[in-house]
Amino acid sequence: MTKELTIGEQIVLLALDEEAGTLREAPLRVSLAVSAAALLELSFSGRLTERDGALVVAGASTPGDPAATAMAERMRSHPEEAPREWLLAVREKALDTAYQGLLEKGLVREQGRRVLGAFGSVKHPVTGRSELAALRGRLAAVLAQGQEPDERTAAMITVLHHASLQTVMPQGPGAEAREYRLAAIAEGQGQAAALGDTIRTTVAALTAVIAASAL
Repeated sequence: MTKELTIGEQIVLLALDEEAGTLREAPLRVSLAVSAAALLELSFSGRLTERDGALVVAGASTPGDPAATAMAERMRSHPEEAPREWLLAVREKALDTAYQGLLEKGLVREQGRRVLGAFGSVKHPVTGRSELAALRGRLAAVLAQGQEPDERTAAMITVLHHASLQTVMPQGPGAEAREYRLAAIAEGQGQAAALGDTIRTTVAALTAVIAASAL
């Protein structure tokens, strides 16, 4: 099922503490990564184009991913904004829809009660342990064993790297080689480079927001 998950859902699944059901990294950083993933999902769906040096949503239709839909709506309604403003504006919606997607797919369960729709006090212990193991195994094959990632996996690794979320990825022996491999993929030497303007714009926006937030 891991290939059926959105990039944002995969990021949240990796970031969750399996037992406690809480994020192992700063929620703001995770939500920004998921928001960046929504922008990339638009590119994968073929709904982004470059015009006069800026990314714009092409066509009137919206993608099936709710986070990507929210991103498309924000871009259409606020074309004057910089990409980093899109990421900030959509991050809470993107994180919310990632949790919802994992719930609907039966990969997490919900503990606690939401207040006004917010997830602040709600926990999401992981129930889809085999799916999480498969996701970690796919990343380990890329980072530790040198397997060439598919385009979506490369994009996710790139987002995690530039959001400083390397710790949510599989850890183990050969840390130096793994870091070298991670950097090579994240800096555009792998499949993620095929996204061109989108990946460059997303990475620049994500890096700028992280730096400004002192995370």
